[in-house]
Amino acid sequence: MNKMQDNSASKQAKRIFMRPTDLLIVGLLLLFALVLHLWGRQQDDAAVKKAEIYCDNNLIAVIALTEGKERFLSFPECPEIVFYQSERGTIAFRESSCPDKVCIKSGELYRVNDWAACLPNRVLLKIVGSADDIDSDLPDLIA
Repeated sequence: MNKMQDNSASKQAKRIFMRPTDLLIVGLLLLFALVLHLWGRQQDDAAVKKAEIYCDNNLIAVIALTEGKERFLSFPECPEIVFYQSERGTIAFRESSCPDKVCIKSGELYRVNDWAACLPNRVLLKIVGSADDIDSDLPDLIA
């Protein structure tokens, strides 16, 4: 019995955390994830981006996010909100009458599918690609 216990203890002592094939599989998975991430960012940069602004669930403005254009935006439908479009092609909440200012803290939006909301004022800001970039064969999962 002691010999069997010693033998199993020595097998467990020799066991290594990861074998070389395990490291290879993990490395390939990480490489694949990196390639997908970089490809997605490149696709996002190529898209013509627009900002859609909703107030009370109604689309009130669509703004092309072109670089080199800097301005402050305010709309009569939500006068308590001021947006800032930067020259880098980003947009952000700049001023709001809400108490916690989470919308302002969300920062500048610039990627397709980025969004920020001011819930007390019922305002949504989201970045979308142009209609040409949307594949019409895919189902709309948001609606």
